[in-house]
Amino acid sequence: MLVTDTQPETILKGAQFAARVEEVCRTLPEVRPLPGLKYRRILIPGMIGGETQFALLGFIAHALRMRGAEVTGLCCDEFLPACTMRKADHYESACRRWCYKNSGPFMQAAKLPHRWYSEFITVEEKEACARTASRVLPQELERFEWRGIPLGAHINRSIESYFKVGKFDLDNPAMVAKGREFLTSAMCLTLIGERVLEELKIDKVFVEDGLKIDWGVIRSVARRQGIPVDVCVNGPRGAGFMLEHDRHPEPPEPIPLWPKWRNIPLTESQEGELDEYFAQRATRPYSDQNWTNLAPVEDAAEIRREIGLGSGTSGLVFAMFPNLSCDAAVTSTRPIYDTAAEWVAQTVCFFEQHSRHHLIVKIHPSEKLRQSRDPTMDFLADTFPTLPDNVHVVPPDSRLTAHDVLRVTDIALIYTSTVGVEAAYFGKPVVNVGGGQHAGRGFSIDARTPAEYFETLADICTGRTTPTGQRELARRYAYAAFFRSVLPIRHYTAVFPNITSLNLDTLDDLAPGCDPTMDVICRGVLLDEPFCSEASLWTR
Repeated sequence: MLVTDTQPETILKGAQFAARVEEVCRTLPEVRPLPGLKYRRILIPGMIGGETQFALLGFIAHALRMRGAEVTGLCCDEFLPACTMRKADHYESACRRWCYKNSGPFMQAAKLPHRWYSEFITVEEKEACARTASRVLPQELERFEWRGIPLGAHINRSIESYFKVGKFDLDNPAMVAKGREFLTSAMCLTLIGERVLEELKIDKVFVEDGLKIDWGVIRSVARRQGIPVDVCVNGPRGAGFMLEHDRHPEPPEPIPLWPKWRNIPLTESQEGELDEYFAQRATRPYSDQNWTNLAPVEDAAEIRREIGLGSGTSGLVFAMFPNLSCDAAVTSTRPIYDTAAEWVAQTVCFFEQHSRHHLIVKIHPSEKLRQSRDPTMDFLADTFPTLPDNVHVVPPDSRLTAHDVLRVTDIALIYTSTVGVEAAYFGKPVVNVGGGQHAGRGFSIDARTPAEYFETLADICTGRTTPTGQRELARRYAYAAFFRSVLPIRHYTAVFPNITSLNLDTLDDLAPGCDPTMDVICRGVLLDEPFCSEASLWTR
């Protein structure tokens, strides 16, 4: 795989971005409320000074306002002792470098109403929260509850994001110390959330991500008070997002119309869209990421040689695709292992005992691109000084893509990755162990326990079971997941982590009927309509 460090010609950062926002927002259009408006007072918490986040949320805020909402952004003014914007490998505070430094100027440039954390809490209350957090035992951090809010779940996710690891290690003093800082922040955000929701009489919360203390605590406070929450999350394709209605006590569902869509055959046009997209995805998985086109290897024999399979390999070929550890920790909803690394180790041991069959471990390329702090490559080297002859590792900087590996694979083993959808699209049987949004859709074998997982593998290896791919169903799901439920963002262009352009002349470009994505988002937020489209918005 080739990767370049080339940057786009134009990058809007800091003051340049603020100036462009101010230009677009110079005149605020007339408000024209949607008929039947259900929600009017909308809170967008956790608005930070990152250009990509502000380009998304700031202009959604304006689109909501134009349709009759009163929108307030809630920003941090360096009040929290810990947040996930400050990573363990950053040696300069995110607050001063870009987050707090930018959030005020961006809000002013956009002319958006906003409030600050410190308006709703005192320094004395913050100190009291810190004293309480200091007394919490390490083993109690993950299950800590306060004022009816399960803060521990947010701390766990925050630690994993801050240290860029797959698991909160309670024996690690640095993680425990940071966990108590996150707990202090979570308690502060609980008080802030309760007060801002009451003072502003909020009808609905609209939040990006919805996980970790940065966003998840106020989301949880709102849910406890019966205030509906809508969540915007990264979609499985570049330049697009998925949105979910979060209604207590039901968990949010990213593809709510799947029970309907699974029974509807794709049209010829939809089949063509899907095939064209997957052909593109083989060479450029995320169009908004700054890495070069990948170059698939066309010769299957060459792929096998490079992996080490050889031409005379007998038995079945299984391939496992462990996600980046810190991402897997966030995206897995029903994991049967604490970490993907544990899954990899036990699977390698299994194939050591089933030497007629082969296992490929395809390491995620972002382990190199994002400098993972607990890379699977290092874990494998430490755990297995000598790997079994039938286990083959494809390193993160290999030129072989996931699609290349799938070409020579009989069975795909998945831990939360979207590769599970791709494998099923190609007709490969899929065994899923990590949960995630693609599990339980009908095209994968979903193991619920380690014992069930290894029983499934043993049945396949001994021939007691011969799984087949559910290709037609998988294609319907792929279209639902990549086209119907992912909304394309067109009002800005980004090559992560940079904004390269704002594709707006004025805010009138976001008015009803002008941007189909904004119409779906705003009707979803203000009227509770589904955050998806029967027809694809990507080809309009």
